[in-house]
Amino acid sequence: MATPEELFEGDADRAGYVRGMFGDISARYDLMNTLMTGGRHHAWRKAAAGALVRPGDAVLDVGCGTGDLSFACLNAGAGYVFGLDFARPMVVRARQKAVERRAGIVSFGVGDATRLPVGDETFDVWCSAFVVRNIPDLDAALSEAWRVLKPGGRVGILEIPRMERGLLRPGARVHFQHVIPRVGRLVSGHSSAYRYLPVSVDHFLTPDELSARLRMAGFEVRRVRTFMFGTVALHVAEKP
Repeated sequence: MATPEELFEGDADRAGYVRGMFGDISARYDLMNTLMTGGRHHAWRKAAAGALVRPGDAVLDVGCGTGDLSFACLNAGAGYVFGLDFARPMVVRARQKAVERRAGIVSFGVGDATRLPVGDETFDVWCSAFVVRNIPDLDAALSEAWRVLKPGGRVGILEIPRMERGLLRPGARVHFQHVIPRVGRLVSGHSSAYRYLPVSVDHFLTPDELSARLRMAGFEVRRVRTFMFGTVALHVAEKP
């Protein structure tokens, strides 16, 4: 099996690794999110939904995981939410949570961000939380976002950006590279999932670089907001 570092080499099957890894950790995914963020991840998703969703919107949550962003969008007033993830065990857990919450205007399915199984101009919002740095072909995913959004539709990306400078960067690196992998291995039982996380962050984009990629895809960046001392960023953009 490739190491996390080798997954970012040209011929590596990073998509296959990510699909299997998220399937393997699905049972402890929510717990690890809470431990890694001190429980703040729910507030970040709530903020993202509040910045994106207007009453009655049709929302597509890409890489929905266990559904927390989907549920936040419902709470923000969405008329309908469709959550997609290409790790089937995550979708199973999202569906279970929807039943437990009696959330009747949300559905979940298996799908790939670069080949969305939905029609053109069918959604008001395309959103994702802690997903896009795991997509090998980000430009293809953004192209699909453009395709499925109605004119005036909004994109929301909540993600961990690469930190290039700042007083907090050394502390953040220690947290990502040493604390999280140890806790993740103990809690999830997966030997490499949480070693992959800091490597994926190091290979991702800065907030300015992600803004540039969104503009290259045709979107107008409306807002960039950071949380937790700049270690999490929310991009909000619009399809003209």
